[in-house]
This record gives sequence, structure tokens and C-alpha cells, in this order.
Amino acid sequence: MIELEQLKQLIAFATYGTLSKAAEELYISQPALSRSIQKLEKTLGVELFDRKKNKMELNENGKTVIQYAEKILNLIDEMEEKVNKNNLVQNNFSIGSCAPAPLWDMISLFGRFYPEKYILHKIENNLQLFEKLKNDIYQMIILSEPIDNSEFFCIKYKTERLFLSVPLSHPLAKKKEIHFSDITDDRMLLFNPIGIWKDVVLEKMPNMNFLIQSDRIIYQELAEMQNLLHFRSNFTLEREDNFKNNISIPIADKEAKMTFYCVCKKNIKNEIKKYLIVLVKILKK
Repeated sequence: MIELEQLKQLIAFATYGTLSKAAEELYISQPALSRSIQKLEKTLGVELFDRKKNKMELNENGKTVIQYAEKILNLIDEMEEKVNKNNLVQNNFSIGSCAPAPLWDMISLFGRFYPEKYILHKIENNLQLFEKLKNDIYQMIILSEPIDNSEFFCIKYKTERLFLSVPLSHPLAKKKEIHFSDITDDRMLLFNPIGIWKDVVLEKMPNMNFLIQSDRIIYQELAEMQNLLHFRSNFTLEREDNFKNNISIPIADKEAKMTFYCVCKKNIKNEIKKYLIVLVKILKK
């Protein structure tokens, strides 16, 4: 069976021209990408590339697959958008956020006040969130910047700050605070998805070899057993204990601190008034 991830990887190769560049943009290893593409060829029963010494080019089969892959992925995006709209019509409540941590308390609190509603949530960038709020795909969004628009209600929510979790034996463990530039290890563990934070750390640490892991349990096991540096935040530190052999050190760069804002349309503000009143009280504490 063809996997969607394989189609995305093939499109990445067509976009960037080489396996190494595509692997870099996808944050996976080149051998893993090569194996995945070979598996796709085996599934289809055809070769998708003309392979020459130190060079690969899409053949006509590959170009045909690319055309259909783009259509398939576009259809999936359309399907997700349509399904989200249908769910909203069926009395669900949809929240979008630019980062995962601000959603944790938000979803729990909203569920207490509206147990009859199913809470849908997704992480996207600020632009996507605001466009979908305007089109009623989301009923509330969490942004990393305020909205100044008379059609929308905007309230300051919470501020998240990044920490670096460091083994006690690591040279950085003696520091009271650090900067991104202090982190000189050749690899580091990174959890995905982390939304807008991923853009921050990739920009501040462009040469870091990030080992990206999306399974939370495996991520925690790797962090603890392999003594790998990884990020925490004040949100995660409130919910989870530090590993016994690690210390969390605040990152001093201004980019390591982010304030979030809750935004909804003013015409639905009264529908969620109870929720917003409690949210304001919590924020004032």
C-alpha cells in the first residue's frame, strides 16, 4: 500500500533535486529516504528514476506519480477542511494553536464547561490559523501575536519560556542560564510537533543535527537513556518532573520566550462567555 509520507518525500525530491537536500528539508536521514523511495517503487512495480553514477533523475513514471501525488495531497487538504466544517455544524468546537502547550489547559477547561461538545484541535502557523478563523473552520485560535481587528476579540493568554534539559555531567550543567549559541553538541533530541517553536530553534541552531521524534514515550526514553540534550518549557515543567540526572536551565535569548493570545470572532463571544470569564480570572492570578 502506498503511504502518504512516501508521496510527500517524492515531491520533496522533485522540489529540491537531490536525496541529500530532500532528506535535510524533511529532517530524516538520506538512507531512510532512499529506502522509503525504493519501497514505493516496489509497491508500484516500476522504477521512478533514471539512476546514474552519483545522480538520480525522475523518469516519466516518476513525473506521472508526482502529478497524481500532488492531486492526492491537495484532495486530502480539501477533505480535512470540509470535515472540520462539517464537525462545526454538528455542534463541535474547534480550536487551533500555533504551539501545543497552550492547548493543554484550554481543552481541559473548555471540556468542563461544554461537556456536550467534542473539542477538535490542531497545530498550524499563525497565518493558517487566522485565515481559518475568518472562514469559521476554527471558533477559537491561539496565536503568538495579538490581533488588532474590530471583528475579533483578543485576550492575552500565557507566556511560555524554553529551558534546556542537560545531564548533570554535562559542561553546561553549571550555568545559571544559557544562550542558543552555547549549545555546541553535534546532536540534540527534538519532539515534533512543537508548532512555531520548531521555526525558532531551527533558525537559532541551523547547524544542529536534530533527532526528531514524534512518539512521546520513545522521546522520553531516548532523552533519559541516551543523555541527549532536549528542550523543556515552563509549561512542561509544571506537568512533568525533570529526569533525576538532568537539570533544566533557562535559555536567555529573547526568542526563547513567547506570549500567546486567544482570539475568537466577536459574534460568537457570547456563546463562550462562561469560558472566557473563567479564563480571564485564571490569567489574573
